[in-house]
Amino acid sequence: MKQLMLGAVFLMAAVQSATAISCYTCNTTDSTTPFQCSEWFERFDKPDLKPVDCSNVYGAKFCIKHIGRFEATGILCYQCSSAHSMFCSDLLIADEASPFKPEPCDHVFEAEYCIKSTAMHDGIGAKRYCSSRDLGNYCNYVRNPGDQIEYRSCIFTCDTDGCNGASQQSTLNTLAIVLLTVVGLWRTFQQHH
Repeated sequence: MKQLMLGAVFLMAAVQSATAISCYTCNTTDSTTPFQCSEWFERFDKPDLKPVDCSNVYGAKFCIKHIGRFEATGILCYQCSSAHSMFCSDLLIADEASPFKPEPCDHVFEAEYCIKSTAMHDGIGAKRYCSSRDLGNYCNYVRNPGDQIEYRSCIFTCDTDGCNGASQQSTLNTLAIVLLTVVGLWRTFQQHH
């Protein structure tokens, strides 16, 4: 009788393991097996992953393959450089004609922050991007090789959607400088004629 019971247990174990499915279980953001689950790398590299028995999932009948990013919705940041477009400057970033709007930062792993980096005068030179690190808020005066004057360079870090646009104060300062320049040029022109 004891042998019959032992035989039944082994038979049930064999049937259960034969009916259980095996699936690849991986995550592309897993640092222990980097690049092993990616669509792109599978075609060129032999993955080290082996299928895992799914008998611990009650009634498992299918393996599911998720493609893309399924994390919670991330932060939205302005992403541009005034070296490539004048609309990235503080004066024009909020303009209706600006092609730049806050965009998802899905391409940056664990992006939680928006960064605005400015250089030169009042945000004329600006770069806006996403970051997974808090870079802080600070300004320095820098002189590049060959420059005759120092420039103010600032980093601003924030953590809400679209927060790395132009601050209202910065936009007003830039607008005031432009208006004063135009008035000064107009007065100079009027004096000569």
